[in-house]
Amino acid sequence: MQISKHVFRALALGMLTMGLVMGAVFPLFVIGFGVPKTIALAPAFIAATLISGFVVGWLNFALASGIVRPRLRKLAAGMQQVRLAMQQATFTEDWSTCDPARCRLDERDQDELGALAHSYNSLLYALHEAHRIEAQIRSFTQTLSSQLDLHELGDSALVMLQANARAQGGALVLERQGEWIVLASRGLNHPEKILESQAFVANQDQAAQNRITLPPGVMVDAVLSQFVPADVLLTPIKNHGAVLGWVILASAQPFTDEVPRLLPLLMQGLGLALNNALLHDDLQRVAALDPLTGIYNRRFGFKRLEEELNRAERNRTALAVLMLDLDHFKRINDTYGHLTGDKVLIRSTNICRDILREGDVLLRYGGEEFVVVLPGASLHDARDVAERIRFAISQSKVPFGDQVLEVTASIGIAATSGQTPITAEALVAQADTRLYMAKSTGRNKVVATGSPDAKTSLTAH
Repeated sequence: MQISKHVFRALALGMLTMGLVMGAVFPLFVIGFGVPKTIALAPAFIAATLISGFVVGWLNFALASGIVRPRLRKLAAGMQQVRLAMQQATFTEDWSTCDPARCRLDERDQDELGALAHSYNSLLYALHEAHRIEAQIRSFTQTLSSQLDLHELGDSALVMLQANARAQGGALVLERQGEWIVLASRGLNHPEKILESQAFVANQDQAAQNRITLPPGVMVDAVLSQFVPADVLLTPIKNHGAVLGWVILASAQPFTDEVPRLLPLLMQGLGLALNNALLHDDLQRVAALDPLTGIYNRRFGFKRLEEELNRAERNRTALAVLMLDLDHFKRINDTYGHLTGDKVLIRSTNICRDILREGDVLLRYGGEEFVVVLPGASLHDARDVAERIRFAISQSKVPFGDQVLEVTASIGIAATSGQTPITAEALVAQADTRLYMAKSTGRNKVVATGSPDAKTSLTAH
C-alpha cells in the first residue's frame, strides 16, 4: 500500500494546487465579464475564491479517492493473497487458497481499472494453469519413477497420457536391440500395424513431434477401431538426446492447443523412467542368462519352471520336463580342452533352440546338463521332442583342427497332467532319475518311464 499512498498524496497535492490556482485566477477572470476591479481585487473576494478553489480541489480528491481507492485496495489485497498463497504452497503444495474462483476481481468496468482487473485475472488464471500443468508433470513423473517393470511402465504411462490428452486410442512404441516393438497399446485394433504405417516410418528420422490432422471419415492404415480419428500426435521419447521410443495418440476430436505443448514436458519424465526400466530389464536379463550359452541359468530357469507348473495346475493342463546330459563330456574337456567343450555346449544349445517352440523354456542346469520345460506337452509329445533333440545332437559335428567330434546326449523325461500338485524339484528329480537310466543302459537314448532301485537312483551320472 506504500505505492498507493504516494499516488494519492500526489493526487491530493495536484488537485489542491489546481484549486488554489483556479481560485487565484478567478478574480481576473470575472473582471473580463464586467465585474468592477474594486470588487474583484478586493482582499475579501480573493480570499473567498482561494478558499473555494481549495475546497473544490479537496472535494475532487475525496471523490476520486472514494471511487478509485477501494478498487485499488481490492486489487492489492488480491495480489497479497496470491503472494501469501504462493509462499505457503511452496512448502505445502496446497494451492486451494489461490483458486481463481476465490481470488478473481470484478472486471465489468470498461475503464483503465477494469483493464487492470482483467490483467490481474488473466495473470491469476495463467498462474493457476501453470501449477495445474506442473502438478500433472510431477504426478506423471512420480508415478512412473517408482516402476521398473518395462511392460507395467508402458501400460501405466499410456493410461495417463491418454487421460491427459483425452485421446481414445494410443500406443507406446519402443526400440529394442535395433527393432521397433509395440510396448503398450489401448483402443487400437491392430497396434502392430503402426510399425508399418507411412506416418511412423517417415517420422522416425525427424525425431520431432508431428501432428496429423485428418479430414472427416479418413482411417489411419485401418489401425484405429471403435472411432474415426480426427487428430493424431506422434511424440518422441528422448533421454539425453537419444530417441528411446514414440508415443502415438489419436483422438476423435481435434486436440486442444495445450496437448502438443504438454506432451514434450511429460516425455522428459517418461524418457528417464523408461531408460531406468530398460537398464533394469537388461540387468535382469543378464542376471537370468547363462553367460556361455545365452539361455536361462539354473536359478532363473527354475523360477520359470515354477511359473509354468503353477499355470498348468491352475488350468489343469499337461506339462513335461526333459533332463538332458551330454555323454562323456568330461572326456571331451580333458582330451580337447575347455574351449572345445564350450563349442560343444553352444552347438547343443543352438540345436535345442531350433527344435523347441517359442513358449518352451530351455535352461542350463549345470555343467553339461540342460533342462527343457514343455508347457502343454504330454509324455508322448515330450518323447517326440526329446528324440528329435537326441537325433539332431548325434548328427551334429564339432570341428577340432583336422578332426570332427561326434557328440551324443542322454535324456530323461517326466510329465504331469496338471491334475495332481507336484513341486518343480520333484518333477525334475523324476526326469533326472530317468536320465540316469538312459546313461546306465547305454547312453544316447531317451527314457520316459520306469524307475531304478533306490541305490542306483542316487548315483552320480
